[in-house]
Amino acid sequence: MKFQRIKDVCLGATVAALVMGAAPAAYAKVANMDIPVMFNNIKIVVDGKELKTDKEPFIYEGTTYLPVRAVGEAVGKNVTWDAASKTVILGETEQKETEQTETEQKEPEQPEETASDDDSRLGELASKPSTNVNNMKIQCTGVRESAGYIDGIEVDFKFTNNSDLEQTVVLDSLEVNNKEVEGYLYANVLGDREETDRLTIEDSDLKRAGIDKIYNISVVFRVYNHDDWDDVTTNEMIMNFN
Repeated sequence: MKFQRIKDVCLGATVAALVMGAAPAAYAKVANMDIPVMFNNIKIVVDGKELKTDKEPFIYEGTTYLPVRAVGEAVGKNVTWDAASKTVILGETEQKETEQTETEQKEPEQPEETASDDDSRLGELASKPSTNVNNMKIQCTGVRESAGYIDGIEVDFKFTNNSDLEQTVVLDSLEVNNKEVEGYLYANVLGDREETDRLTIEDSDLKRAGIDKIYNISVVFRVYNHDDWDDVTTNEMIMNFN
């Protein structure tokens, strides 16, 4: 099992200030640094419910850093990444709202469509595969270019625990175009419950593997039963793109 590097884990606890509408000071420092951070099994609770994320919070110099996308979406904020200005945006921008209003005025009967990008590395997803193991159903619910602050490909999954025991699902292996690529996913699912989680395949890892166009993504998961912690490996799930 491979764990994603720390360098792209989180933006930081300034998320809390952004979500609450405060205006923290802006920092213009641009550099690569190796920093000592502390992981302490930090939990995130939103409105009384624990928030599960694929990036583990950590502490650096007395400040707790959280994954901005997961926290922002949990409190009802859209989270987008403007690569040109290197800006994380929570909520809608004024420009976007204005453009939407003008579009609605000009084309009031225009049905909503999903935007497409001719230069996208992804074609159309041929099917949304699923697998069952240990009374756990795992289904791919969508694949798209990342809309978060980490550039890459996002693969969404739904986990349905059909047993009365708590189970944990972790990524066992990940391949893109039959080439091994790094990735990380950890989902904890209570008995008779459903959870969703997202696997992000970073651009840096795709480039390292020499991948420009994506034709297929293959994943294998490992499912742990909390009663005896015996683990079972799922069948290979393959997402093909036309």
